[in-house]
Amino acid sequence: DMAQGCGSGEAPRRPDAVARSALLLPRAMSMDRLVELFLESARSEGEDRSEPPFRGGPPDDEAVERGMAVVEKMMSSEDAVRMGGSPSATFVCLGMAMEEKPMLGVAALRCYEKALDFLARRSSGDGGGWERCVVLQQLGAVGLRHGRYHDAQRWLEECAGLCRTAEGHPRDADLFGGAFNTQQTRMEFAATIEKMRAQVCARLGDQKRAYEHLAESQRLEKHATGDAVERQLAASSTSRESGGRAPQPTGSSDAGETPKELWAAEPAETRQLKRYSYADEGPTVSIILDFNEHLDIGEEASEVITSLQQFRVRCEGDSVDIQFRFRRRHGLVTQCRLLLAPLNREIVPEDTVPRLRGKPTRRRLEVKLFKRDKHITWYGDIVADTAPKKKQHGVGKSAKPSPAGSLLNPLSEEDIAKLPKPSGDCADNRPSTWHGDRSAPAAAPAGEAPLAAPEATARPSQQPRWPLWVGSVSRCVGQVAVSVAHEDVTLSDLDLVADPAAGTMRLRLLVPGAAGANEPLVLHPPDGANVEHMEPRWRRKTQTLELRFPTR
Repeated sequence: DMAQGCGSGEAPRRPDAVARSALLLPRAMSMDRLVELFLESARSEGEDRSEPPFRGGPPDDEAVERGMAVVEKMMSSEDAVRMGGSPSATFVCLGMAMEEKPMLGVAALRCYEKALDFLARRSSGDGGGWERCVVLQQLGAVGLRHGRYHDAQRWLEECAGLCRTAEGHPRDADLFGGAFNTQQTRMEFAATIEKMRAQVCARLGDQKRAYEHLAESQRLEKHATGDAVERQLAASSTSRESGGRAPQPTGSSDAGETPKELWAAEPAETRQLKRYSYADEGPTVSIILDFNEHLDIGEEASEVITSLQQFRVRCEGDSVDIQFRFRRRHGLVTQCRLLLAPLNREIVPEDTVPRLRGKPTRRRLEVKLFKRDKHITWYGDIVADTAPKKKQHGVGKSAKPSPAGSLLNPLSEEDIAKLPKPSGDCADNRPSTWHGDRSAPAAAPAGEAPLAAPEATARPSQQPRWPLWVGSVSRCVGQVAVSVAHEDVTLSDLDLVADPAAGTMRLRLLVPGAAGANEPLVLHPPDGANVEHMEPRWRRKTQTLELRFPTR
């Protein structure tokens, strides 16, 4: 099959006939069929069709260009345009399909390059946005696998630059009409690109730049769910260096104490805040903390909170954790915390923007949260009723005690004695003729452990009455049954010797290596039974030896 690595097979139809039947791409025609069209078009006119294409190897550059020309002509035809086909989406899907073929890596690169060409024709000043970013990422990944490190470095560098200017997140963008999708946010996508750039630099022998890209990927991953204040100050510093707007002043206390020194001090008081307000603003929600009203210390709160660096705001997809410190007039450090978890709706943590607003006599903190689903209005209590699950660390810490009777909490002897006892006997499931006269149980002869009749007697757990290979011994009218605890035992593995003079029987297990093997079990027949006419019967499924005794 030509679609499985350029192998030989049945000759497909002529390229022009295939092209006419493929105008409904990408909806009605599979990518494998389009790969076959590309391979057939890539073969030269004088090539023997009975031989494997490209002599069984990968297509050369000229063959790739011939195939790409036919596919591009088909996708740019009037019929394809009239039916609403997207050449860029088709080339992306074709490139992904060729990546799965063992010898079509170069052709996959050309498909992605063609997709970039079509994106450049229709982009409206944004360079193609996230669609161009994901195509450049695919180019970098394929180039890295096929040893084209310099090309991969160029593609990934362009991709990293577009990540900083593209709007929103790749998981929220409509990528090629739904033909391509990702669940990554902006920082997660950018961190992935930096890791790929580190691999390329390592392959090129530039270890210094490789470590720089790796450190950048770690920084981006940290900022994705880290402190929003730290992330915003870092972004403001970068903006200031590039000539942008200056960041908010960090400030210090009246005594000259910096926020860094304040966080290094030991707090004398810790408060858990419960009051706050919020405002739904369409795609965002603002959490508002009015210091004079919600901290219960009046206007003093606005006097001692003067810098955004006094705050630490950490967000996850379903939680907001706001912590801040200030030194009160009497000189003691107070730490406050507002924890909102779990949220009723999901947010995008890395987009969180904290702001310190208001007049010097009435300040407030506004934390702008970006909704994961921007079309849903938040109302009522934004915190869910169920409390967040606490993570358990270490061994042996459990939220609930282990249930009684488990391996971690076994039953005591007193608890076992209180358990209900089963009713009935070993003959409950026998025919009526089996029961006989069971009004009085047979007494156990001297020298034998007392056996309940007709109930089965279980071996005690501490001092066994029988050898270890015996599971239980039960007695009924005219019968004694011995259950063997060892598996896969047959009648030939048992040795039974009857002594009519003594009125006893000795039963031994002859399986080598079995627990208690060759240790005899001494049995006494029921009263009035004839030992000489005993009839043994082996029940394989239950591993039980039944000894029947005719009465004298």
